[in-house]
Amino acid sequence: MHGKKNVLVTGGLGNLGSWISRYLAQKGYKIFILSQSAKYELEGIEYTLIEADITDSHSLKKLEVITIDYCVHLASFNEFFLPDYPQRALQINTLGTRNLLEVLSKKSIKHFIYFSTFHVYGVNKGIINEESPLMPKNDYASTHLFAEYYCSQFKSTHDLNYTILRLTNSYGCPMDNNSNKWYLALNDLTQSAYKHKEILLQSNGEVQRDFIYMEDVASVVEKLLQKAPTNTIYNLSAKKSYKILELAKMVQSVYQQRYNVLLPIKINSKDTTLYEDLVVDNNKLKQLVGYNSTIMFTQEINKIFNLLDMKHER
Repeated sequence: MHGKKNVLVTGGLGNLGSWISRYLAQKGYKIFILSQSAKYELEGIEYTLIEADITDSHSLKKLEVITIDYCVHLASFNEFFLPDYPQRALQINTLGTRNLLEVLSKKSIKHFIYFSTFHVYGVNKGIINEESPLMPKNDYASTHLFAEYYCSQFKSTHDLNYTILRLTNSYGCPMDNNSNKWYLALNDLTQSAYKHKEILLQSNGEVQRDFIYMEDVASVVEKLLQKAPTNTIYNLSAKKSYKILELAKMVQSVYQQRYNVLLPIKINSKDTTLYEDLVVDNNKLKQLVGYNSTIMFTQEINKIFNLLDMKHER
């Protein structure tokens, strides 16, 4: 890359953000990470930490003195199981995005990449493309969809160029020992195996989800930064879905190889739902940047077990 480009990664110490920050830094970008706090240190790369809260316009003034070429906006609040989730999701995911757009609209940034979610479609079956109806069924989806509208609004009012990525389920071992993302499917199944010596499913295991490897997500971001922004929306998926039971069997297999014990998988037999196939179409994005989705479940499950071993030994 000719000359270092400055990239602001909001939520850049988070579960997916840490993967993207590391990847872009290794590709030669100059990284500024915006985080509420210095939760932990990303080792092996150089970056500048900006401690700020996207819900607080005043704290975002710190960005005014920094030269920013691009912004990758990942900071969001997805802990849907907490009692005050609706209020905090609206404050962070929606209004926080607006606050950030407001500050960045005063700077001459080239490209704003917003991570939304495929949950804006509100379905988990059939073929989903970018033209599919939008039927968000929870606050997580609704607050991200409204943030999408703000991206479009600021293009109209301030000519702030954007790309919206509707991400499916990204997976990869947390880079932080103290990650709070153990509720994510692969992390949860692996931790369940480690802690309880059984793999417990809340469903009958037949529900399907599209899983994409976090490094593939990071590579797509880097490719988008080299393209002129299109001011449009793309599904970011692997276009391959797995049943949760299939994932559980992968965890079971890795556990058996590591610890020489075959763990039981317990499904919720009360769940009699007949789940249908799910395909999250990614043709539109592939035509733009051309990416392949790699299958890294076994490697990442092993890494998560390594992380759990390290925590256990402390």
